[in-house]
Amino acid sequence: MKTWILLALMLPLAGCTVTAEPERETLPEYDLTDMDRDGVITARDNCLDTPDKASVDNDGCQGNENQVLQQDIIVLFAHDKSNITPKYRDEINRMATFMEKNPELKLLLEGHASQVGTPEYNLALSKRRAQAVRQALMKEGVPGERLEIIGYGESKPLLMGDDEQSAAANRRVVGALTNMREGVRMRWNVYSMENASDQ
Repeated sequence: MKTWILLALMLPLAGCTVTAEPERETLPEYDLTDMDRDGVITARDNCLDTPDKASVDNDGCQGNENQVLQQDIIVLFAHDKSNITPKYRDEINRMATFMEKNPELKLLLEGHASQVGTPEYNLALSKRRAQAVRQALMKEGVPGERLEIIGYGESKPLLMGDDEQSAAANRRVVGALTNMREGVRMRWNVYSMENASDQ
């Protein structure tokens, strides 16, 4: 009797077959390939032809890229003025020297204005400011074809507000260093409260 009970219990199980699921290939969620094997993934590598074992920065570039990224220029202006005050002479000289040492670079000078006055007037004023910085750099030996200007008027304020400190911050020209082969490398928007307080 016990044998029959045991067989009765085993018969339903005999018809069941257990099939193992085929193994699925696990794909990475992000592309982490490094084409030139410099330690920087291809997706964010700006220099894909880096020589083997070269020392590179966070963008995958070697050489003096760090020097390029550290160089900046900013010139602040008085209300409704486009003339450069003497205290920015060192700033102009420093950029001119840097451009001389890096002939592959161009500089885009971006002029800005505060929101005092009409948008049309401020646009023209911002262009005059950028042109003034361009002329000063040319006077120090930088070829004009390596210096471009653009005026933004009041459309890109650095600080919002109607107070004098905000207005002083927005009356500026900043530089965007450009590599002739690779396009814009870094746009600068450096600002110091100490510089603006006496404008």
